[in-house]
Amino acid sequence: MSTTGPPGGARPSACPRRRSDVRARAVEGEMVVLDRQRQLVHQLNQTASYVWERCDGEHTVPTIARDLAGVFEVDLQSAETDVANAVRQLEAAGLVEMASARVPAPGEMQRRIS
Repeated sequence: MSTTGPPGGARPSACPRRRSDVRARAVEGEMVVLDRQRQLVHQLNQTASYVWERCDGEHTVPTIARDLAGVFEVDLQSAETDVANAVRQLEAAGLVEMASARVPAPGEMQRRIS
């Protein structure tokens, strides 16, 4: 069983999204996430905090990994592994869910022609 694939077997186009009922606050460069429903507090390291901030239902896992590689100056393969693991752990903790990437509605991609 591979541990480096997409979280939860998600398609590359899947986008992790934070649960709307959890609260998070940055404390000394790391994110503290309060899950009142489960009465748990999670402290995320710097890498997981970066991933958490991008779990908005708009960024795909590969996009987050590519951005992380640039910001943290690591190779893309390491970033992909780290992001997949972080998202998998956030998903297992019940803090994020996987959503399909949003497909623009007809007309949203029309160019203005002057």
